[in-house]
Amino acid sequence: MNQTTTKAAKGRVQRRRALTRTKLLRAACQLMSTKGIDETTIDEITNTADVGFGTFYNYFSSKDEIATRVLDCVIHTLGRRNDLANRSAGVTDPVFIIANSVRLVAREMMTNPMWRWWLKRTDLMVQRMRAGFKAFGIRDMKVAIEAGAYEITDGDLETAWSFVIWLLAGSITDIVEGYRPASTERLMAEAVMRVMGVNQDLARRVSAAPLPPYPEMEIDFDFELIET
Repeated sequence: MNQTTTKAAKGRVQRRRALTRTKLLRAACQLMSTKGIDETTIDEITNTADVGFGTFYNYFSSKDEIATRVLDCVIHTLGRRNDLANRSAGVTDPVFIIANSVRLVAREMMTNPMWRWWLKRTDLMVQRMRAGFKAFGIRDMKVAIEAGAYEITDGDLETAWSFVIWLLAGSITDIVEGYRPASTERLMAEAVMRVMGVNQDLARRVSAAPLPPYPEMEIDFDFELIET
């Protein structure tokens, strides 16, 4: 077998592995988003993906690991959906862009059963959200600062970003567990704006504004989070 043939064979193997991995992730997401993570079994995932049970362990060590990879893909797609929602609605004000994005993610977390499992593991969930949404969030924060819309204390974007994620995670946990009504979502968004140095009146107004329609978007299961 010559070098060209060997490379072609390796390429086919890699493509098959990537396809199987994607099938497993897609099946897991479908099941976990319908019935929750606790009620989803590895056997159901492999059956839905139409692969052998043992094949699962060639790609993932446990249900917890595939749940984490699914979450990374979902978070990445939510970030892209937020961009599309704001762009399609013609939203250009950086304050509204971030307020809308926070509220759209909050509503997804409140309605998708998959998130209930993660809301009971707040430290792990925050870790994935902080890393997964970071590229979108830090980008939007920088745009807002340049436009004079945000005043971050000491210019510390990393700390401000961490506060945003903890506010979001804590508020949605309280709502889902019944401690606070769903309307608390707006107070959470207002608090996020205040962390960014937005004055109270504007923070309250943008947090109560009608949200843009949330467009459908296929989840990118080829995505792999590289933490920075």
